[in-house]
Amino acid sequence: MGKVVIDGERIAGQTSKPIGPYSHGVVASGSRLLFIAGQVAWDSDGQIVGKGDLGVQYRHIMENVKAIVEDAGGTMADICKFVNYVTTGLEKEDAPYADLSEVRREFIPEDFPVSSLVIVSSLMDVDAMVEVDAIAMLD
Repeated sequence: MGKVVIDGERIAGQTSKPIGPYSHGVVASGSRLLFIAGQVAWDSDGQIVGKGDLGVQYRHIMENVKAIVEDAGGTMADICKFVNYVTTGLEKEDAPYADLSEVRREFIPEDFPVSSLVIVSSLMDVDAMVEVDAIAMLD
């Protein structure tokens, strides 16, 4: 079984090039699993979108994930798992958690993927408040 690195025009227009030795997405050939690297709210110039605003950053991340999935030939409905890393404590009653949930529903309105929310002390970019990695099963 091999792998195919996903590097298409949607990705190039949506987010920055990888800043290290990694790919934004890799499809495991034979199984058609797409593994999506941790995404922060970087634009195509590598600048954080929505500095200080968790909801704006999350929306941009979902746009990044969508670009990667679509360049791999899938849709957001193909996402099976999200792992969300946030730098602020969130509880289910908090407004920021509701913001994240609302944004997620805009991108995936039904048949929700499994998901984890992990609170971390910091991320690689000091202005990043959230990072998301994902796995999709493509047809």
